[in-house]
Amino acid sequence: MNFRKHARSLDDTQHLIDMTALVDIAFIIILFLGIVSTLAPVSSIKVFLPEASSGTPKIEPAQVVIDKDGNYYVRGRQVSLDDIRYYLRNVNTKSMVIIADKRVEYGKVVKIIDLAKQMGIEEVNIATRD
Repeated sequence: MNFRKHARSLDDTQHLIDMTALVDIAFIIILFLGIVSTLAPVSSIKVFLPEASSGTPKIEPAQVVIDKDGNYYVRGRQVSLDDIRYYLRNVNTKSMVIIADKRVEYGKVVKIIDLAKQMGIEEVNIATRD
């Protein structure tokens, strides 16, 4: 048995496998999993809330509608600025929505915003269409 002869022949025919591409793919997969794991929702604790016998009252925002002619409406009824002042003073809300026609004068909307701020309304929104 001549072991040297077989050992030499193995060295001559030995092939090397390039691992660079495999290592690159492994790093890309690790990077992808790291990025995707940060996009997962943070809240994974499931909590079932109990029901109460008395629900909290939902407070609707005050609404004032201004048509194209500059007329003011509250709850479907045409009103004056004094009526709006009285309505905003007695309504139990801190928010308001102004629904104004796009052709209405800018000053009419500003009057309602100013009146709302005087009556203690903290949040004034102007309705738009998507």
